[in-house]
Amino acid sequence: MDIKQLVDKNQAIKIVPSIEESLNNIGLNTDIDERTLIWLNQLKLKWKTWKKSPATDHHFDIFFQFIPDPYRVALVCIIKCEEFKDSKPRTLPYYILETLSKWSQSSGLLPEETLKLPAFQIAIQQRNILFLNLLIKTYQLFTIKEKILPVVKNMLKNDNCKQASQIVVAMELFDEIPVEDLLFPLILQDKANMIDEYLSECPNQVRPLLLFLDNMLDKKFNIRDFTQKYIDENKVCNVKYEKIHYKPLGKLVARLCNKFNIPIETCENLSKNRTRGGLRYLIHQKYVQHNVSSSVWDDLVKDSLRNNTECAYEFIDMLIEYDIKEALKWATYFEIPEISLPSALRNISIEEVPAEEENWDKLDNITQKYFKLPLPESSIKIIDTGETFYDLVSNLKNCSIVSIDCEWKPSFGATQSQVALIQIASYDCIYLIDTLVLNNKQYSSFWYRFNKSLLDNAEIIKLGFGLEQDLKEIKSSISGLSNIKVKGEGLLDLGLLWKRLINLGLSLPSDSDSGGNSLSSLVQACFGLPLEKAEQCSNWELRPLRTTQLHYAALDAFVLLEIYYYLQKLCVEQKINFDDICNDVMLERKLKSVKRITVADRLQACTLDFKPKPSKDVKLIVEHELSHLLAYFRYCGIDTIVVSSSKLWHDTVNLAILENRFILTAKLKCSPTARFAQNLILDLNQGNIKDQVQNTFSTYNIVVTRSDLLSRCLHCNFTELKKLTSSEVIDICNLYNMPSNTNTSNKRYASDNEEEDPYYDNFLSDSDGDDIYLCQPVTTQNKSCVTSMGATIDISNVQKLSTSSKTACLCESCGKLFWDEDPLIISVHELISSIIQFSD
Repeated sequence: MDIKQLVDKNQAIKIVPSIEESLNNIGLNTDIDERTLIWLNQLKLKWKTWKKSPATDHHFDIFFQFIPDPYRVALVCIIKCEEFKDSKPRTLPYYILETLSKWSQSSGLLPEETLKLPAFQIAIQQRNILFLNLLIKTYQLFTIKEKILPVVKNMLKNDNCKQASQIVVAMELFDEIPVEDLLFPLILQDKANMIDEYLSECPNQVRPLLLFLDNMLDKKFNIRDFTQKYIDENKVCNVKYEKIHYKPLGKLVARLCNKFNIPIETCENLSKNRTRGGLRYLIHQKYVQHNVSSSVWDDLVKDSLRNNTECAYEFIDMLIEYDIKEALKWATYFEIPEISLPSALRNISIEEVPAEEENWDKLDNITQKYFKLPLPESSIKIIDTGETFYDLVSNLKNCSIVSIDCEWKPSFGATQSQVALIQIASYDCIYLIDTLVLNNKQYSSFWYRFNKSLLDNAEIIKLGFGLEQDLKEIKSSISGLSNIKVKGEGLLDLGLLWKRLINLGLSLPSDSDSGGNSLSSLVQACFGLPLEKAEQCSNWELRPLRTTQLHYAALDAFVLLEIYYYLQKLCVEQKINFDDICNDVMLERKLKSVKRITVADRLQACTLDFKPKPSKDVKLIVEHELSHLLAYFRYCGIDTIVVSSSKLWHDTVNLAILENRFILTAKLKCSPTARFAQNLILDLNQGNIKDQVQNTFSTYNIVVTRSDLLSRCLHCNFTELKKLTSSEVIDICNLYNMPSNTNTSNKRYASDNEEEDPYYDNFLSDSDGDDIYLCQPVTTQNKSCVTSMGATIDISNVQKLSTSSKTACLCESCGKLFWDEDPLIISVHELISSIIQFSD
């Protein structure tokens, strides 16, 4: 067939030569005589029958007896095998090369120089790294590095970094190919596994790579410009641009330091950035969350900035926005020259700065109540000698259940902190093990006994919260505990147990303020009070520890026992098999499928009819995914709120119980408690908006009259709607159109406490401030146009309204003005009218 018939006249044709032709072009004679061809065909037949066996070995012995150039012929035989492209260890090509390698060692004969480049080309034509390594060794390709280097560099230019890295490792080309040239493209493509593989093969390249990446973390370094230039020059494709900024690069450097045991303080810029971030967090905790006591604050600021003067300057700049007097105090402490101070601190003394009106730390302690340690102070035992450590292990042998926690200094800067305190609690005593003293070779036998008698003893249940992480910290810090197990039989994480029990329907008596999943949230859910966390961020390496630190550490461990027995009691009352679930959590067994049948049975059993109920007497909670239904229900006078997607399911149910509400869900969910019937939960996963609204009305038999319409604000759910006459509407429109006295437009949100600073995204509560649906921001032309309650009035299409002579309704709470040609009102009214037939 004419080749012109196969392609279009505008298409280019690229003819790729066969492997034999390519090898012939670089000097390898790929011809073999008839006798050798017969021998190869017989070898293939024997290989199919016997694989590697005495029969194939004997057949190969004949090869070396009659072949004058075995190195050349072996290469030709390899490329004529069917498995050549993927020469794994159990394939015929690999067997030929392996047999040749053994023969070369015994015979002492070396391959010809002219065969080495063809051998290299054969190696890179297939995909197996073991074959590549064996071929390099057999044909001694180290002697032709200068010929291989251009090939490797060309691979890098063509984005073939994986094969290039394999060749660099196999050929030991570390000096010739800088590690950043090899791995930076992989970093841009977010190929972490390939990076780890390469560095594991050649760990001496870790530090040069870390130095290169750490230089990029300098705040004066423009990462985006550098990487964009690199991408353009090297034609890197499939770039993950979200990885090209300080935060992900910093995480990569920290991960590599941890993986390859490189002290993180060797990365100067990462250390500075971590210190800055830690200080921002500390400032936020003190001045926004009010979670840090003065003593903790002073300890951590001194420790973080002791050897980092440059960050001290930045700390003063950050602090001055919150507390000028405190900023001046630390500027004096760190002896910062006045010429280097921010202008707000120059030429003033601490005495000249007015005192704060309120001490928030004291105010919080007065108004907030916390869960307290029920044991006397004498029950807290400090373990800091070999004698007390020995007695501790002897005492714990007789316990069936204990709790474990540990503390370490917050790592705000370079050096990764070590565990400074391990807490072990029984039901009548709490032991605080001072690991700063006992983490010593002379106590190795004590730690061995501690592990065998307690940690490794499955007959004693060890409770924890985030237990696996705590045990990992202990494992990496304590020299005598480097081989301990971190999960399994005898190790029960109450955080995991809590989630499992909630999923199985356990109802807790209280609702946590934050709605989070912390230990403090669990304590509040069980006992009605949270834990005091003022010492959470304190410096646990200081000695002696403060009394408040001792109490905090003791309570953190002992409360785990309280929670365990309390959950056990609740499970008995609510007929949940507590012991089996604990075993499932420890052994990581999944929920049994029979539970799903139970859910279906409960749904079937709860299909009860509801008596007719006026819409004004109905209250709804809708999940965040159903927030589009708010306007329709509120238009009908139904009290409707939305919960955030981060709120825990059992907290949502508790809120519904407290406020006597039905719950509308976006997917099937089961009630976690007998106090809230399953028929009070409606699944609206199916259908469009009209179907969802109609399903709700019919299921709960909701009666809507014409007088109910627009009796509640569609935006804020408020009931104070003022009826406006047409003249009152015109007056408001005229005032609304008047120019404002300020150039700043007034923006209103449902929550004024939302924090947009990107530095805070890691530690703000997921549930704080977003339990109720957040309305979109609104703007107005005149800031002085407000309701009687001070809300800025918001009007859609004010020009049309002012000339329409229409009446309207005004929400006194949020300022939203509704009228019958408002687009939102039109769409909502049309749908409701299609569902409900009102009698005139």
